[in-house]
Amino acid sequence: MVGVEIVILDDSENDETEILARRFSATLPIRYFHGKKKGVDEAVLFLTHAAKGDFIWWMGDDEITSGGVYNVLKIIEADKKINFIWANYCLSNNPTLAVDFASDQYFDSKNQLLEKAGAGLGFVSAVIFRREVVQSGLDEARHYIGTQFVSLFIILYAITRPGKLFYLRGPIVICHFATSEEIKADVIKKDGLIHNQAFQVFGINFSNIVNRFSDSFDPIVLKRALKKSFGQMWRGVLVGTAGGWDTTQGKRIKLIRNFWYFPESWIAVILFCLPKKLLSYLYRGYKLFN
Repeated sequence: MVGVEIVILDDSENDETEILARRFSATLPIRYFHGKKKGVDEAVLFLTHAAKGDFIWWMGDDEITSGGVYNVLKIIEADKKINFIWANYCLSNNPTLAVDFASDQYFDSKNQLLEKAGAGLGFVSAVIFRREVVQSGLDEARHYIGTQFVSLFIILYAITRPGKLFYLRGPIVICHFATSEEIKADVIKKDGLIHNQAFQVFGINFSNIVNRFSDSFDPIVLKRALKKSFGQMWRGVLVGTAGGWDTTQGKRIKLIRNFWYFPESWIAVILFCLPKKLLSYLYRGYKLFN
């Protein structure tokens, strides 16, 4: 079996992670680093630079299923031409797979991968990629620090290089979905306004980063991926506004500026202009009949 290293970047203010890392360092190949909290983008870039192995598997605060690591290593050993592995995931409260093929298989192409995974390509725990194929793109990746989606840029860079793309049906990863109360606790409040970062990250930033690779994908597939992300984004804003953990403040202009070419953007703008109380009533009615 191929060798494994565990690289930990600890940017917490307590010493709990360091204590655990040192406790297991005698039996596990752990390399531990401690640094100041600089955000997920800086962390992803640091770990990608620090890694020494042939493949990189970023790990978020998600659960790896029993046998998941073994299955990934087995695929890596079986085919030396693989550059990317999709470690399929589901939510802890929903067994539906993120990408649902009948069995383990190769993706037909990068177009099929983009269409099936969409914004999930930026989900750090679900992607494994060959380290050497992204090295030449890391300097450009730094331009996207602050988007909270440097991971998406690196993965798109990886899958647009020559090499095989593999699908592990799994699920390999169990994602613990944030509840509405956790989302409310995580939003940024400034000047009395709520700023839900999901709109910016999974809507605007996703669109900007994917469009950077527009020459590498089929235009039809690219448009479908953007439309799907856009649809989820604006509906999420409406639900969040009705539920009290989001606001349309500032989003109307961004929506028109970035997605005017989708006809449903104008439906979204009209709905965004409705009073919050009316949106709440409409959402309750929708939930009642669905």
